Amino acid sequence: MTAAAALALPGTARAADTVGYPAAPSRGNGVAVPFEGFVGGGGGPAPVGGAVGVDLVLGSTAQPYLPCQHYDQRSRTGDTFVNACQERGSYATFTRFPAGGALVFPHGYFLGDTQPDLVRGGTVNTGWGARAAALSFEFYPEPGRDAEFVHSRFYVDRFTRHANGWTYSADVGRIPLRARTDPGTAHFGGRLTVGGRPPAPGRVSITVFGGSARSSSGYPLSSFAASTGTGAPSWTSTPLYAGSHRITVVDTTTRRQCVLDRLDVRGDTTVDFDLALPGFGHPEGSCTG
Repeated sequence: MTAAAALALPGTARAADTVGYPAAPSRGNGVAVPFEGFVGGGGGPAPVGGAVGVDLVLGSTAQPYLPCQHYDQRSRTGDTFVNACQERGSYATFTRFPAGGALVFPHGYFLGDTQPDLVRGGTVNTGWGARAAALSFEFYPEPGRDAEFVHSRFYVDRFTRHANGWTYSADVGRIPLRARTDPGTAHFGGRLTVGGRPPAPGRVSITVFGGSARSSSGYPLSSFAASTGTGAPSWTSTPLYAGSHRITVVDTTTRRQCVLDRLDVRGDTTVDFDLALPGFGHPEGSCTG
């Protein structure tokens, strides 16, 4: 499995650095999330393997800075501590797991103040555990099963309980994997054209965030989907949780971007786009560029 690119939060700031954010020494060893991993719909072993990527957020939820996404592949420069990121330019950690295996984090997920230097060797004192404003978890099914399962995500930005030398968030527990055919899911698809013709491969990117579900402990979950135009005159999302969604369409040729909201979506829903039309065919949307 190759690591997927992290999905940046809307309005993510990039012009900063870890060392510009204060630390909270009262956190002890760092922050911890009581999240064990993924299970089947009935609570049994996960029916599919996959990976969970974790975005580290500094600053605040309103003005986030993601140090591991602050990286320039061409110049190989970025955040002071980018070498501690398991996926430079993407996630702080990216953990793979097999189908039917044990829980990914049976004792919870822990982010300390010291990480391995994955480029030069040794360790680096990042202070990330003390500086963390939030952690965002995103699930990817294994290759070949991508279109079958909801890509779940959740976000924690409160670390208040001190125990065993760590500062914990609320209990997340386990996330039952939900398939496209399960109740409480949604799916988007439709035509994707430019003046009625198929766009060139790679010209269009579409991301969807939204939906609503709960973990085993009742912690709120949402979902996401990301796709890039293949050159076909159509697009399709991976499964999502039912609920309200925000669709963002980017025309990489013109650099125009349009955002469209859809409320209370359940089941299969058709949304067509034509890049040659105002709002890509949806004048009610919000566009820039």
